[in-house]
Amino acid sequence: MNPVKMDDIDRQILTIIQNEGRVSNKDLAERIGLTTTPTLERVKRLEKEGVIEQYCAKINREAVEKGFSAFVTVTLSVHRLKLLDEFINAVKAIPEILACYNTTGEGDFLLYIVAKDVKDYEFLMRTKLATLPDVQRLHTSIVLGTIKEETSIPVL
Repeated sequence: MNPVKMDDIDRQILTIIQNEGRVSNKDLAERIGLTTTPTLERVKRLEKEGVIEQYCAKINREAVEKGFSAFVTVTLSVHRLKLLDEFINAVKAIPEILACYNTTGEGDFLLYIVAKDVKDYEFLMRTKLATLPDVQRLHTSIVLGTIKEETSIPVL
């Protein structure tokens, strides 16, 4: 996707929406200094152009018994397109994998995984991760604590 032309008001809208997804159009308009109609038009344009991809809520993982998290580096044994597609589709089907990044360096992919606890993660590792297509090696780094975890992208 190519960069979208935005002005300072668009950037203000994005900053507010990223931090307060449930902000009303009226409140948003007041905060950026426009009336409600042009504010809504700008938000709709940002959605249509793909700048705003989705709206979501940030959930406390411990409250839903997913307080354990880990990063798993995956190294594939061979790099054939068919096997790669199988791997990607299998990863997409595992709900505990919150993110999958194709990387350079030590491994081929970096997975961000949540589980209830170590025992739950071990079960996930044995039943799902270890059975992923074409995996040569899995290396787990357990998250001991989170220092910073942002969901908003600086746009101002």
